[in-house]
Amino acid sequence: AALREGYERFDPRAYLQNNYLPPRADFSSEEFVVPWKLRCLAETFASGEIRGRTLIDVGSGPTIYQLLSACDHFEEIVATDYLAVNREELGRWARGEPGTFDWSPFIQHVCKIEGHGEPWQEKERRLRGRLRRILPIDVHRPDPLGAP
Repeated sequence: AALREGYERFDPRAYLQNNYLPPRADFSSEEFVVPWKLRCLAETFASGEIRGRTLIDVGSGPTIYQLLSACDHFEEIVATDYLAVNREELGRWARGEPGTFDWSPFIQHVCKIEGHGEPWQEKERRLRGRLRRILPIDVHRPDPLGAP
């Protein structure tokens, strides 16, 4: 109950602005944390060892950066989060609603890392198309996603 109460005050917009805009989201050096994370994800998926029909991202939060390289290796992506506000934020981005967080610097950087010469807008379109469901999850329950 205390955990749930603390999460009820979570503000996804403040979280995104604090953690995914400069100075934290600095792309000027591959040594900074954001480019490093994107490179690790790109290399992991490029290995070909992680691929399949459906990827379930457990605890997506209000973010999509972790799915950018994955979208080329899975037919369908399911994002999950405990908080309705995070799922709503993801849904607004997936629908392309105005005023959502601008992930374009992240998408552009991933396209550069992957080196396929793909326009970033195409990767964004593909991720939106493959992000088929955004579901509630509670990892403290025996069936985290609820009934089948």
